[in-house]
Amino acid sequence: MDRKIVFFDIDGTLYLYGKSVPSDTKEAIRKLRENGHLAVLCTGRTKSMVFQEIYDVGFDGMIAGGGTYVEFGGKVLHRFELPSEEIDEILKVMKQSKIMAIPEGIEYLYFDVDMMPKEYEPLYQLYVREVGEHVKDINQLSDGEKIVVSKVSGKVWEDGDESVLYQTFRERFHIVEHRKKYLEMIPKDYSKAEGIKRLIQELGISRENTYAFGDSMNDYEMLKYVEYGVAMGNADEEFKKQMKYVTEDYDKGGIYNALVRFGLIGK
Repeated sequence: MDRKIVFFDIDGTLYLYGKSVPSDTKEAIRKLRENGHLAVLCTGRTKSMVFQEIYDVGFDGMIAGGGTYVEFGGKVLHRFELPSEEIDEILKVMKQSKIMAIPEGIEYLYFDVDMMPKEYEPLYQLYVREVGEHVKDINQLSDGEKIVVSKVSGKVWEDGDESVLYQTFRERFHIVEHRKKYLEMIPKDYSKAEGIKRLIQELGISRENTYAFGDSMNDYEMLKYVEYGVAMGNADEEFKKQMKYVTEDYDKGGIYNALVRFGLIGK
């Protein structure tokens, strides 16, 4: 059998905050793996941010932190961590710019709780409920405790200004802006596409046998790199126009139907 490998973004693709993974998505991934193909998470989230509900779907591996971490079959193939001085520099600029810093690590997810906008609190509480043992307040760290992370995100206040952040770090980071003024800073040498390239080379799988599902700009390079890049129906219209393949919404059979159309699973 010509084994295929399929990469799945999490947010807006497998799952949305406040909603569970659709049952037909779980069934589709189960069938995919039963047919001998590989299912791999490929997410901007770092490992500490992945909820147990996502793991329970069943995956063969994970590319996390926008490509900064690669794991397959329980074996870590690659991990990157930012230098401490660079983290300190980012946190300083964010605080001055009225941006709540969210440093994201493999073991821990940090929040600058003192800078948290009120509208973000429900999402923060969700992380506390789901991965509380991995959540830390950077204002409550013990003396000498270092922040160890692979990337940094941030929530901009209504009267915040991200322009200085862009000017200071645009040569060193991909800075992706999502809806509601949420920023992701991914080190320049990394992307979901680079993580995929690293993994398929390790596994000896050709690029012609790669598929991926995503819904936002941090999925752009991933969907363009694989042979079959699929935009979810709930993605922005401009994003969908740039992709060869578009499926239904994440909760309207999008993943299941696309895998059937590609012939990777039966109806």
